[in-house]
Amino acid sequence: MNQINPTRTSLRLSLLSIAILTSFSSMADDIERDPLLKIQEVIVVKGQSVSAVEASMTHWSISRDDIEASGAQSLDKVLKNVPGIYVRVGGQGTPRVDIRGFKARHVIYLINGVPANDAEDGQFDPSVIPTSLIESIEVSVGPSSVLYGPGGAGGVINIITREGDMEPSSSGNLEFSENDTANGNINVAGSGSNWQGFMSYNHQQTDGFPMSSDYDDTEEQIGDTRLNADKTLDNVYAQGSYFVSNDTMITGNINYNSASWGKPSSDGTGSSKVKYERIDDFDSMVVQLGIAHKFSQSLVFRGFGYHNESDTVDVVYKSSDYDDIKSSQDSTSTVQGANLQLIKDMFDYGMLTTSLISEQQRWESTSATSGSDSSDQFDKEAWLHTFAAEYQYQSDDLYGMTLGLAAHNHEQDKGNDDNYSGQLSGYWSVSDNSKLHAGIARKVRFPSLTNLYSQSSGNEDLTPEESAHIELGFKQGLAYQTEFDVTGFYTEADDYIAKDDDSIYQNLGDYKFKGIDFYVKNQYFDNLMLTVSYSYLDSEALDDDNISELEYRPKNQYRFQGQYQFNVGLKVSLDIEHITDQIFYTSEKISGNTVSVQNELDSYTLIDLNLSQPIFGDNLDAYIRATNLLDENYYQSEALPQAGRQVFVGINWQL
Repeated sequence: MNQINPTRTSLRLSLLSIAILTSFSSMADDIERDPLLKIQEVIVVKGQSVSAVEASMTHWSISRDDIEASGAQSLDKVLKNVPGIYVRVGGQGTPRVDIRGFKARHVIYLINGVPANDAEDGQFDPSVIPTSLIESIEVSVGPSSVLYGPGGAGGVINIITREGDMEPSSSGNLEFSENDTANGNINVAGSGSNWQGFMSYNHQQTDGFPMSSDYDDTEEQIGDTRLNADKTLDNVYAQGSYFVSNDTMITGNINYNSASWGKPSSDGTGSSKVKYERIDDFDSMVVQLGIAHKFSQSLVFRGFGYHNESDTVDVVYKSSDYDDIKSSQDSTSTVQGANLQLIKDMFDYGMLTTSLISEQQRWESTSATSGSDSSDQFDKEAWLHTFAAEYQYQSDDLYGMTLGLAAHNHEQDKGNDDNYSGQLSGYWSVSDNSKLHAGIARKVRFPSLTNLYSQSSGNEDLTPEESAHIELGFKQGLAYQTEFDVTGFYTEADDYIAKDDDSIYQNLGDYKFKGIDFYVKNQYFDNLMLTVSYSYLDSEALDDDNISELEYRPKNQYRFQGQYQFNVGLKVSLDIEHITDQIFYTSEKISGNTVSVQNELDSYTLIDLNLSQPIFGDNLDAYIRATNLLDENYYQSEALPQAGRQVFVGINWQL
């Protein structure tokens, strides 16, 4: 009997749905819908202006136009230009998004409000989200809303997907580069007077990224292509919504990924042992079903259920030929739950939102070692419950405030952990062009299933991480259509979870982060937009005599973005990134004692250039994009060289 290929089946289903949607390609009537019914936004937005909670914290919104101008093909490539964010590729070969000193596991990822973080370790791989399905990206940093639930000490990233009533009926992209690199997608949208739908299929493949011409071969890295850096990804996404009436909406979406990739090993120049690892199979699916109903002008219910599952086959090989298996792990991570919100609009007196979140996290795995007849079985779960209430008040955009409180309960084998989070923030429009904002927050992150139960490093006695946040910012509009935004922040994190000298997770660290995010934007000249940003971060371990500054947290990040469109239609986008003062530690023996020795990575500068030219009006354009234009030989982690210059050529089309 033939086995069903899930990728092929998904593709057939997507093509069938494309045909159906295309046959109903009429655009929706211009009907005014109450924004309170928009489930994709976890925080409540009323009217056209930003909400009080967004206005009183650091909030970055990346539009579809911004994404297209950059030419980026995956989420991580877009996020690297956001002030305060550092996208780093470490030993797992996966991009990790760090925010203001906090690691990727302290960042909440949402897809239309649905949690996308992994149940195993609380992290997320942004490279598996193609930009073809993204309408906008909302990044909230600092004293963010309690409605997101626990975690999020670094920030919250909500990916809003494209919708049928905002898009051409069909569009797509195809691009190529060296090393058999090819990326492509096809998107179909449809809508009517009371419905809309959008579908996207994306394929990415590469044999590996090119090495810089300045890189000198080592025993573990020979040749012009990074070894074991190949990747294949298929992504199918579909979403739709239906208005039963002007007061009731139902919605749903599904995102399926199938992939495999290599984890580039150390090039042998570092202090750590070289490992040969691959993800031989990866399948993930996120499903959401939601409903929103307006009981009256002042009372709205929103709720959705979700299921987030990923299956991973992680294999360790004995040598660089990747033939003989040393060990393997077949694991399944599942997060499923529901989020119910009741919104009371008190009009001139503000808005009150209550939220009840209940979530089950589960991790199952089977591990096997070569030469052993036995295998290790693992099956653990935890429940997380949150009740949150948030009050927002705005006065004609002149000033506003937000007060939020949340109670959390974490159920695990050793019993329940109870904790709480809270947030108080506000803003004041000093004048038409000036705004002050300030906020404080207390956040909590519970240990992941890996932290608690990993057979080699788990510790069931771990307590939650707690962090206190203070933020003060000022935004000013200047002459010549210039605006700048500067925000200072101070954060203390207690009981930070990390591995000790025996590689066991402990509540080891009390850390301090302080810094500044600075941003200037100018749009004075027609068709020209210029942006300059700078982020400063000072990180410190408060209770460690051997380590003062924390590793892999760059002290200075400088960025420049320029976009210009010529009269002939040619669009030019230039991104420059300069990273300095990044340290890491190695263990060395001095006088018979093992001590941590501080090392520093070299500073580096990356330049990306994208040129796009319309060919047939707005229906087709061709482009050429170069990343790391200067072919910089740079490192973001010890002994892990990154990509040299890459040149892509491609086309975008829409009908």
